[in-house]
Amino acid sequence: MAKNKLDNLLNLDNIRQELARRRCTASFWEFCLHMDAEFFTEGKWHLKVVADALQGIDDGEIKKLAISTPPRAGKSYIISLFCAWLIGKYPTDSIMRNSYAADLAEKFSYDIRQLIQSDKFLYIFPEIKLKQDKKSVSDWAITTAKQSTYFCAGVGGPVTGKGCNRVAILDDPIKNIEEALSENVLDSKWNWYTSTHLSRLESGCPEIQIATRWSKRDIIGRLLEEWGDEWTVIVIPALDGNDESFCSEVKTTAEYQDLKKITADFIWEAEYQQNPLEVKGLLFPAEELNRFKLADLASKKPDGIAGYTDTADQGDDFLCSPIGSKFGAYTYITDVVFTQEGVEITEPLVAQMIIDTKCDIMKIEANSGGKSFATNLRNILRGENNPCSVIFEPNMQNKETRILMQAGYIKEFFYFRDDYAPGSEYDKFMRQLMSYMKMGRNKHDDAPDGLTGLAQYVKLMYNHQAPPEPRDSFLYRESTNDPWLGGDISRSYIEFG
Repeated sequence: MAKNKLDNLLNLDNIRQELARRRCTASFWEFCLHMDAEFFTEGKWHLKVVADALQGIDDGEIKKLAISTPPRAGKSYIISLFCAWLIGKYPTDSIMRNSYAADLAEKFSYDIRQLIQSDKFLYIFPEIKLKQDKKSVSDWAITTAKQSTYFCAGVGGPVTGKGCNRVAILDDPIKNIEEALSENVLDSKWNWYTSTHLSRLESGCPEIQIATRWSKRDIIGRLLEEWGDEWTVIVIPALDGNDESFCSEVKTTAEYQDLKKITADFIWEAEYQQNPLEVKGLLFPAEELNRFKLADLASKKPDGIAGYTDTADQGDDFLCSPIGSKFGAYTYITDVVFTQEGVEITEPLVAQMIIDTKCDIMKIEANSGGKSFATNLRNILRGENNPCSVIFEPNMQNKETRILMQAGYIKEFFYFRDDYAPGSEYDKFMRQLMSYMKMGRNKHDDAPDGLTGLAQYVKLMYNHQAPPEPRDSFLYRESTNDPWLGGDISRSYIEFG
């Protein structure tokens, strides 16, 4: 009798285990509840949304998934559980999960190894065992794996000799706001993603991107810009449309409101609301700039054509020389030289642009070599019998201040081409202009600085009916109130020619 009761209990336990196994194998959300019911509560509705999308990956309904949530929302934990679940279901397949640094990627890897050795996991997937001769934290396997079960790396690091076929994950590729504000860092991460991360994906392997939406130039931003129709996107802001917390179990509304008060607006929007820095932080966002096509001006005669050249101060600076055609109150930026080449190349480039555009007057910023540049430019134009006047003077204003002061005028009265070729100097000029931040560190500010110089000049320049007569003399003036020369200037160097 006792033996029969024991057999019945054992059978019941086996039945319960089998039912749990079938339930958790079929449903990722059921697996999450089985593994950690205390964490996956009804109040954390967002995790059910994420779990359903991850289920879509497994069911073959979703091939590319992007997830952006506020900090501490549990996205990395649920992704670790997803990796463990896939390992249990597909014990011969491989997973790749990379992050901004090797130590973080390895931390995720360690967590998953702990998960698949836990009693709760083995209750559902009892056959899973680590392979003892392949258990490096960055590259390990279970006994049934063909090669690697799971491997990882930090962004910028090598991922060689491995391929993943079950899922490829890039989890938080940008470390912090400092990286998000660096155009060079964003470009470097994109290059690593396209050259290294993607090279590890086998045909048909699904892809998951998990990241704070720092910038329109981050990896998710670039992917959505080019291939947005291919991606399923989950974006969960900290505060909803009613300014209430998305989940009080993560942070209450009051806690988020207090945090918002002490956080810079553009950082709050990016890190917590998942609105890229450009939404609040850019001084010249693309959507606020007026546009035109060159064909729009083909039959029109401008009131005048003026240019401004800010020569490169350092080795990695850009020479910025925009030229604008003035029609009434509006200036249309038709051409620009924007390059890091040396003066032996930039001087003839600017001269040729002046000739091609029939520029009336070109002002050179005389800081750091500007006087020499202007002199050489004048000589080139004289040789071509070109009547353009070349003037130069030092700029003594604080750069950041003058850019901010002229931004409103530029956005209202300047027009920019929308028919320029990708990769052209005009394209590079626009990209740098549109990535300039109101606050924070701007590694390059040559485009907004050169454009600001032109804006300051044209505002005063066309108070006159015509440009000044070309002169052959070099003038040194102690002071002047001539608006052609930028207003009230002390000890200005001016050269005409």
